[in-house]
Amino acid sequence: MTLLIGLDGGGTGSRARALRNGRAAGDVMEGGSANIHSDPAGATQRIADLLARVRKAAGHDDPTDPDLHIVLGLAGASESGAAARLTAALPYRNVTVLGDVDISLSGAFQDDDGIVMAVGTGSVLARQANGQMQRVGGYGFALGDEAGGAWLGRRALAMALHVRDGLVDDAPLARTIWARFETLAALLDFISTARPSDYAAIAPQVVAQDSSGCPLAQAILDEGCDYLLRAIRHLQAGDSAVPVAATGGLGPLLLERIARKASPALTVTTPKGTALDGALWRARQLAATKGPKA
Repeated sequence: MTLLIGLDGGGTGSRARALRNGRAAGDVMEGGSANIHSDPAGATQRIADLLARVRKAAGHDDPTDPDLHIVLGLAGASESGAAARLTAALPYRNVTVLGDVDISLSGAFQDDDGIVMAVGTGSVLARQANGQMQRVGGYGFALGDEAGGAWLGRRALAMALHVRDGLVDDAPLARTIWARFETLAALLDFISTARPSDYAAIAPQVVAQDSSGCPLAQAILDEGCDYLLRAIRHLQAGDSAVPVAATGGLGPLLLERIARKASPALTVTTPKGTALDGALWRARQLAATKGPKA
């Protein structure tokens, strides 16, 4: 009997679920960070553990079962060789590794045309048109991920340093940052070992201070949203009617902010499903080409 497992793995956490005959086989289960580029060994272990828990909950005990089809949508999967190394480390016969944006697109639109703006710890945008995908961003924390949680956190720290140096006016967000770290030495110690997920943990403070009217937080979010709107317009290629859906922990909030100011107006749509739904939808399509319909 065919069992499908979908996994949505991001820089902060991951979620997975199994389906049997179109019905849930156990609850959605959660795991840790699954970025196979920034932390390949740790992410591989966390993914393996999460898959084992999902299979156990579904009553499945044979990892080599040819009727087990797994789709993993992962941050960092576009890095050369990352997907192949992960697949080789897992005991399963039918594992497909995709980028997180691939499953976000499938979750939001399935086969339909549209743009997905996926913003969580990182960020990536992509358009699906006539079965082809075009993407913008998703290059990781070091070179991109604009407007993502890690980027917001890093910008908040950078601006707090600018306030300290007298280059930027003091603001509530900067005071919140310094209340946490207290000293420059403590902040520098933090950044010496911080991962993207650590920076992303600061993002809720930026969002909260923006809601309270802090000009520094507003400027950081405006900078991120300006980038996202430029990316959307590029993907629309002159057709503002192309629908845009947001996914990820920050995506809906930021798309709402962008849409309030965008001219011409954006065609904002609600995703058909989540990125996890997209992974399961992809698993169903793959299983249909290899064996009995799930």
